[in-house]
Amino acid sequence: MTLPSVLFMVSILSFILAILVGFGVLCWSANRLVEVASTLAFRLGMSVLTIGVTVVAFGTSAPELVVSSVAAFNGSGGIAIGNVVGSNIANIGLILSIGGLIAPLMINARVVYRELLILLVCTIAAAFMLADGTLTPIDGMIFTAAFLAYAVYLLKSSSGGSDEQDVPVLPISTARAAIEAVAMLLLLVLGSQLLVWGAKGVALAMGVNELIVGLTVVALGTSLPELAAVVISARKGLHDMTAATVIGSNIFNILAVLGLSGLLGGPIAVDSDSLHIDMLVMVGITVLLVAVIYSSKTLVRQAGGKGGVQSVAIWKVAPYKCAMLLAAFFAYITWLVISTL
Repeated sequence: MTLPSVLFMVSILSFILAILVGFGVLCWSANRLVEVASTLAFRLGMSVLTIGVTVVAFGTSAPELVVSSVAAFNGSGGIAIGNVVGSNIANIGLILSIGGLIAPLMINARVVYRELLILLVCTIAAAFMLADGTLTPIDGMIFTAAFLAYAVYLLKSSSGGSDEQDVPVLPISTARAAIEAVAMLLLLVLGSQLLVWGAKGVALAMGVNELIVGLTVVALGTSLPELAAVVISARKGLHDMTAATVIGSNIFNILAVLGLSGLLGGPIAVDSDSLHIDMLVMVGITVLLVAVIYSSKTLVRQAGGKGGVQSVAIWKVAPYKCAMLLAAFFAYITWLVISTL
């Protein structure tokens, strides 16, 4: 065996080891993150929904922010934009669907009437702004300004809010819960970066196109923190956090990740023909998500004040609807694979 072939085998093995270690770190830190985040929400008198749509959603989107920003700064426009588009498609079609198949997906009224509509508007706006296949510094400024406005809205709407769910609370102090939440988010980023580095190395060694790598390997890899957090939240019955994490993460990806990428590396140009199809898929699966949720409204009777009973609206997504989203995602992935052959 020649020296180049030995070195090639060693590099492949190192990539595979990074994938395994990264996956292990992701699973453990996500489980702990959900526990300490729900504890922090309880200690601060905040709802699990608020923690999910802010701390967990933004924290699990840190890999997308880091990967796309670095890629944009280094001139890898395909990875920078493809990462965001692919991650948003995966978050809805794969991650939220799996969460809904593990446990009933019940959506809070605030998410339905606020965050979900904000996501839809952001997604359509991003499709129009990137229609020419270019992300300019002006686009970056617009996305960043919109993100700052969204952050202000979240701060104003984050106070109070009681949970009707049984929230798992750890016997730790508020300070320790906050410190552990930050530490777990950092481990999520580390784990995802190890996995992405390994998977990207294997893919590029096989000669896969950069945009395809961004839309698939990097996008799926940087979405792993969301997947881990959503799966653990669903298994623990934290339904508000399950939906809020994905929807909040997608909003963050569009506004903050694309915004910073445009400011650091703009103008970024990619193959507009390829991007058009992927942007249409992102818009389409977001519209499908809105339709699925809005068609799932039901009324449940709950105990009200003074011993009375009142009807409360909830949005409970049936497993077959989650399976529809999952099928749409795999159809997209199949098309991507076939198109590269």
